[in-house]
Amino acid sequence: MTKKTIHVIGKLIVFGIVLAFAFYLASIAHENETIRAVVVSYGYAGLLAVAFLSGFNLAVPVPAVAFLPLFLQSGLSFWPSIILIAVGTSLADVVAYFIGRAGRHAIHHFSHHSFVARLEHVQHRYPALPFVVLFCFVSFIPLPNEILVTPLGFLGYRIQRLLPVICVGNMVFNLLYATGIMTLFQITSL
Repeated sequence: MTKKTIHVIGKLIVFGIVLAFAFYLASIAHENETIRAVVVSYGYAGLLAVAFLSGFNLAVPVPAVAFLPLFLQSGLSFWPSIILIAVGTSLADVVAYFIGRAGRHAIHHFSHHSFVARLEHVQHRYPALPFVVLFCFVSFIPLPNEILVTPLGFLGYRIQRLLPVICVGNMVFNLLYATGIMTLFQITSL
């Protein structure tokens, strides 16, 4: 096996362990008042913070929606949770965008590479393509959105045009993921 394959398998194992732990916590949260009290004490603000941190994590990309059963069993409502998870993830994507913008300004101070010129050529030739790709990536690919958002910031795309695509894509992803979790584990408290 190659080093890259081992790295991918390692990430999948970590993701599986975190997901299993989230479901374990959700199953015992119903009976364990301490766990429920911790989740309820931080409530929706804690959920937003978890979503932001999970949305801006390239090392272990575990979506905050993976913890939805825990949040629901602790008394939080489905729709506000999904909306706050999408908002928190979108805020993390905005931070990644501005990191990309800062990188563009830094590289222009040193030199203008031909690589940047090629990317700008693609940007001008296919202006709508990045938005379609970004929407599909954010909506359906369970990888950190920074993989695309940061380069789009680097290329100078305007945040006002990217943000609606990011927000709707995050909402679609979280709804699909949550629906899968709810169906898989037959959780009925919407």
